[in-house]
Amino acid sequence: MRVLALIGSVAFAFCLGAGASTALAQNMTVEVTGQAAESGLGRATTRLRALEAALVEAAIMGGADVTGYSAASNGILVSDRLILRPASRILDYTILSETEVGGFYRVQLRAVVGDPPVAIVDSCARRSELDIITYPLRLRIDPMTPAWVETLGPELRDSIDAAIRSRPSVSLTRSNDTGTMPGRSAQVGLDMDYAALTSGATASQRAPAGSLAYHADIALRMQGQNALTLVLGSRLIDTGTNTERARSTYEQTVRLSAGLPLRALNVLASRDRSAIVQKLLDGIDAHIAGMIDTYACRPLEGVLALSGDRLTLPFGAKDGLTRHHLAFSEGQATPYILFEIESLADHSAVLRPIDRNRTARALAGTRVSFMQVAK
Repeated sequence: MRVLALIGSVAFAFCLGAGASTALAQNMTVEVTGQAAESGLGRATTRLRALEAALVEAAIMGGADVTGYSAASNGILVSDRLILRPASRILDYTILSETEVGGFYRVQLRAVVGDPPVAIVDSCARRSELDIITYPLRLRIDPMTPAWVETLGPELRDSIDAAIRSRPSVSLTRSNDTGTMPGRSAQVGLDMDYAALTSGATASQRAPAGSLAYHADIALRMQGQNALTLVLGSRLIDTGTNTERARSTYEQTVRLSAGLPLRALNVLASRDRSAIVQKLLDGIDAHIAGMIDTYACRPLEGVLALSGDRLTLPFGAKDGLTRHHLAFSEGQATPYILFEIESLADHSAVLRPIDRNRTARALAGTRVSFMQVAK
């Protein structure tokens, strides 16, 4: 039966072009049927042969390499052979139906065939759309700094907000409500955050699902008598889980007028203060761009969580996922376990395995990456 299946596949390959090599451009999903005649070896053997025939047909539908050779003796052709090799691999499959009709066992299956999955490398081709909320800065000012340093808060915040707003695909909301600010510790839930408890913030006041809170911790201190240092710690916090998603630090030191006592630095002219502030902020744009771009271009990968009887991931359409993506992880019975997207929201996705015999509960906790696939 296996020989018959291969002969049928050769005929199919010739329909594509005899003697040619056809290669799979992308991974694709196919539905095929394989059959085997009852040979007296038992139902299990007949079923296995029908399944093998279906798998061969699925692989051939993904492309085939056809080569051949001839043998001659004394100028007479004595042998002519064709060699057929699938140009693609079966990555995963599920059996759709099994029937026995007229002495034949038939197996219908749905398979994903193609090249081994490769996680998306150029993830910036699918840059996430980010909703970022900024809050009042947390300032720590060395008492040895000039008095006018204490007035820099609004200017620093304006510069940071402008840098965030300038990033592609970022929507910025500016909030002055410290009561809804996510907690100081990424390990503390919003319900236990000190600021929220003491200000009476309610759940209805919190940030929308899928948004990120930008935290800025700023320290301004003197280095010696004539140098002012700014240290900015930036963090992006998931407002839904209160967990840290990105972190970066920026530090800049500006030398003040040499030899001037502190009382003289306290009364600097406005233009001199502006020049100092400008130098302090020279690298803010690059600092913000680096942190946000790294997060927005993060790889599409995550751990499947069980929600009821469904497998979920905490990112979705605004994070770069589309219906043309398949999730994959390493398999055992098959080279890979593949998952298709069942439903897609802005910042969440529900996945289901291609092989319907696999249960969601058994697959919870599986780490998956994504590849693009042709449907």
